[in-house]
Amino acid sequence: MMAGGVFQSRRHSSALRESQDFFAPVFLLGLTSIAAQIILLREFLSFFYGNELILGLILANWMLLTALGAYLGKNAEHRIHHLSGVLHMMIWLAVLPFVLVFMMYFLRNIVFSQGTMVNLLQIYLSSLVLLLPFCLVSGLVFTLLSELTSRHYQKNLISRVYAWESFGSLMGGIFFNFVLIWFLKTFESLSLLIFLNMIFIFFVARRCRCRRLMVLSMILGLGVVFLNVFFNPGLKAQEFLYQGHTVEYYKSSPYGNIVVTQKNEQVNFYENQVLLFSSRQPTLDEESVHFPMLQHEHPNHVLLLSGGTPGVIHELLKYDIQRLDYVEVNPWLLDAVRKYSDVYEDPRVRVINQDARLYVRTSRKKYDVVLIQLPEPSTVQLNRFYTRGFYQHCNANLEEDGIVSFSLSGSANYMSEEERELNGSLFHTLKTAFSNVIIIPGTNLYYVASDNPLSYQVASMAEKRNLKNDYVNPYYMDDGLIQRRGEKLLDDLPGEFEINRDFKPITYYLKVRQWLSYFEFNYWLPLLMAGFFIFYILVRLHPVNLGMFSAGFAGASIEVVLLVAFQILYGYVYSMVGVIVTVFMAGLAAGTYYRERIIPGVSLSLFYRLLWIMGGYTLLLPLIISGMRYWSAPPFVLQAIFVVMMFAASMFTGMVFSLASQLRLRRWITTASEIYSVDLLGAGIGTFIVSVYLIPLLGLLHVLIIIAAVCLLAGLLVRIRLGSH
Repeated sequence: MMAGGVFQSRRHSSALRESQDFFAPVFLLGLTSIAAQIILLREFLSFFYGNELILGLILANWMLLTALGAYLGKNAEHRIHHLSGVLHMMIWLAVLPFVLVFMMYFLRNIVFSQGTMVNLLQIYLSSLVLLLPFCLVSGLVFTLLSELTSRHYQKNLISRVYAWESFGSLMGGIFFNFVLIWFLKTFESLSLLIFLNMIFIFFVARRCRCRRLMVLSMILGLGVVFLNVFFNPGLKAQEFLYQGHTVEYYKSSPYGNIVVTQKNEQVNFYENQVLLFSSRQPTLDEESVHFPMLQHEHPNHVLLLSGGTPGVIHELLKYDIQRLDYVEVNPWLLDAVRKYSDVYEDPRVRVINQDARLYVRTSRKKYDVVLIQLPEPSTVQLNRFYTRGFYQHCNANLEEDGIVSFSLSGSANYMSEEERELNGSLFHTLKTAFSNVIIIPGTNLYYVASDNPLSYQVASMAEKRNLKNDYVNPYYMDDGLIQRRGEKLLDDLPGEFEINRDFKPITYYLKVRQWLSYFEFNYWLPLLMAGFFIFYILVRLHPVNLGMFSAGFAGASIEVVLLVAFQILYGYVYSMVGVIVTVFMAGLAAGTYYRERIIPGVSLSLFYRLLWIMGGYTLLLPLIISGMRYWSAPPFVLQAIFVVMMFAASMFTGMVFSLASQLRLRRWITTASEIYSVDLLGAGIGTFIVSVYLIPLLGLLHVLIIIAAVCLLAGLLVRIRLGSH
């Protein structure tokens, strides 16, 4: 009995080691893919303006290329016979993100002229070329690992491989969102990713007795350490990007890449390559402060939402104010400014590190003036600072004679049709919260709103206050001309226009249209192309693959909607957003891994019913989200509800994948390549269409109804085309 027990223990230990040999690379693939995706997407968005249209295009490229790699993998069965071949590919996967990001910095000003706007086609092609090697290899490796694992155990383990890959993505998401992004810069994170991969590969290669891989992984692991100690690739990359400038400071923060440069005697602060402010910009500083501040007779308490540059705060402190509350979500930006100015040390200035939307909604303080210095509504995330709900919260924070102000780029002399619509929507939205609204033309268009009368006589009012201004004074400005231009601007705006709401961000849509008008690009062309592609899929795909495509579409789309809804309701709480994204990966892993225990059996009737259940669940989400706007439960309870909603949506997607991989009775490698590729295609197309078109045009709640309809219709098509079995 003892000998038999020892034999069984050894056999179990051997099986465990074999399991680790195959599933460790799968786990590593998921970890590497999600970390590389997060870093590469952040870099692309910092290079190319960063709105949801760009994000959708790049994600669509990512999913399409990975799907293509997975699909091509079905023809590589006879070329890869051993795990060592896949490990060689995974070395490439570890190194490629570092190389690709460095190439982006090196080629940015070579391929595109410095200071010029890059059009949509150029962005699409650039991301396609740069992502091609990584995504193709990533999709190929998944297919090959599914085949090798199933072949080794002589049974279909595709869903188990998908679960382990999702679990690796979960760990990668946690590691990046809660460790790397807070403490390391971009190239430090990429270097650590390489080093971790080399450690993994070294030990797996050692178990496989592959000395060549062991030596290669050791060389690369030590090489990346040497590179960071003696070369500093991050600083070198920034110098390539900001040619002619001296890079004084750079930091990869959770909210964007911050760079401080100096040229001659001017210090420039950049976030995601967009110039936030410079040390010498008196015109902008004076206009943004004095146009609204002069409207109030005795401003004592002022709220500044973002944009607290030394110049702006210096202008605000010219007034005899008692307190200036400056709300800034990015503490790393504050640290960068403190290196060059002591303006925050004034006892009247109180710096609040919080999301501006969340602060305005929860604060009980009253202010005389609220200055909104946030970027324009070029993204859905930024759009929440330009909605009726936000302006109503601002009004609730004002004294009776309080003033609110923000600015938009543009000119009063000429506005294109897109600019007229954008300004018209903002003007009418602001009018829903305030009795009086004027637009004062200057370097930008300055919106000033109040329930009290407002005036264009800014130069004469500045003179009466004895303000020592360089620009806003009677010697430089003509009040009569300003008033005529401002009134003409208001006359040119559309008489009626749709109000910008939290759950229907029409202003974001108009801002994107305005941006595309610079390139004479048709906003609807990408949607038309996606529509043709979806029609082709509906006609050609096998019903099981069609169901998987629909589940991928629905799962990714629900993720987008819930993320936007969370930011609208609770502000940009970065750690919670990271939690929600991470929970999505956890749901995928759990749904795939535990599907057989939750829903035992494999049948087509179970497959299409699961799609219907997913559709029915999605129909409940609009009711839950609508109710959460009015619930008075503690914040952690409401946030937990978001986590549960996200987990359930991704868990359904994982369960559909598990069933689909069992229903396609084909070669393991063919099944893996098809199911994985259509899942990615659905996710990519869903993310693009929902974020770029459906949310701004229809609103969040109506989009969820459309997603539910996709699941219900897909289940019906599967039922009709295959019958009940």
